[in-house]
Amino acid sequence: MLPALLSSFAIFLILRVPVAAAMGLSGAIALLSSDMNLPLAVAPQRIFVMLDSTSLLAIPFFILAGAIMEKGGMARRMIHFAETLVGHWRGGLAQVDVLASTIFSSLTGSSAASASATGSILIPAMKRAGYPAGYAAALEASSAAIGPIIPPSIIMVIYGSLAGVSVGALFLSGVVPGLLITLGLFVVNAVMARRHGWGGGARVSFRARLAAAREAGAALLAPIIIIGGILGGVFTPTEAGAVAVVYAALVSVVIYREIGIAELLDVMRSAAMTTGIIGLIIASAGIFGWVLALEQVPQTIVDWVQSVTQSPALAVMLIVAFVLAIGCVVDVTAAVIILVPVFAPLGAAYGFDPVHFGVILCIALVYGNVTPPVGLLLFLTATIAKCSVSEVIRYQLPFFLVLTLALVATVAFPDLILSLSRL
Repeated sequence: MLPALLSSFAIFLILRVPVAAAMGLSGAIALLSSDMNLPLAVAPQRIFVMLDSTSLLAIPFFILAGAIMEKGGMARRMIHFAETLVGHWRGGLAQVDVLASTIFSSLTGSSAASASATGSILIPAMKRAGYPAGYAAALEASSAAIGPIIPPSIIMVIYGSLAGVSVGALFLSGVVPGLLITLGLFVVNAVMARRHGWGGGARVSFRARLAAAREAGAALLAPIIIIGGILGGVFTPTEAGAVAVVYAALVSVVIYREIGIAELLDVMRSAAMTTGIIGLIIASAGIFGWVLALEQVPQTIVDWVQSVTQSPALAVMLIVAFVLAIGCVVDVTAAVIILVPVFAPLGAAYGFDPVHFGVILCIALVYGNVTPPVGLLLFLTATIAKCSVSEVIRYQLPFFLVLTLALVATVAFPDLILSLSRL
């Protein structure tokens, strides 16, 4: 059954079949080829079990909240506020992009939403200021990759649901790695700006900063409500998503008045389509993952790694290398669903804290968004910048180094990473 599953899945990927369909079809093929006489009725049963999770309700809430914030003027006001803070630094617009992406990431949990909201404004502005289109796109792709790391995070919701780990603890443990990536991108921008002579804008007065903060105040209050509510135990991550939707709608419709009820319905329709795509991936992965578990693939991998090394450090290096390879060819959402049941037992076998191990896997999976051939963010930002993906990849190396250093720091300093969640 396992050879049929893996071979058919590989063939479907080579034929460019959408990954959700590839997982579902290969799971069905595996069931039909089994000598256990398993009925196809197993497939819908596993789909139902996979989707029957309260934690997964956070996904449509955060997707909808991000869509409302993007269309309702909250993203634009955040960008303007970020510009008053760091726009005068060397490489000012690039630094604004990093800060704006970090702020917006703390609202949506989606790298694609962050790239669309901030990239559509800042990539054209950077091109007009003389930045190469490939650099602007590469920077936006890398800064938007912070989205699944800084809370809230859609892939952390999925990980917590599958591994039985506190989603709130995962959220809070993503804060430090996310900020490390932000600082690293600031440094790369400063070095590149000095090398290429990219200057900054004029320093604005304190009064102008205060005015920008006042204008963006309602938008900037959102991450405080979301993260503060989770940290304070006021609501769960799923409830935080619902609060974010209501708050974003009130701010966009009542306070900023940038979208009406009709436009709000269009935003809800678009968010529902995005949620449906993710739900389809999760459902199909339920069949795929169940076959892997039935064939005892997780236990086989645990036994193999333990036969190779008893060192937790070397074991996690092997895991990360495998995750990076899978992330290059499989969509990140699908990858986390496939890999969590396989590697979560391995992390436990080597004594890793389940929350710490989850953050490590999530950061490693983020690479999949910025590496070809899948690389969703590469294609998205290249489209916005109107350049080729190969041109974006030319400027990607220093940003890869930032992500790598953040991943190494996450592995090496668990107490630092877990400090907020332990509060």
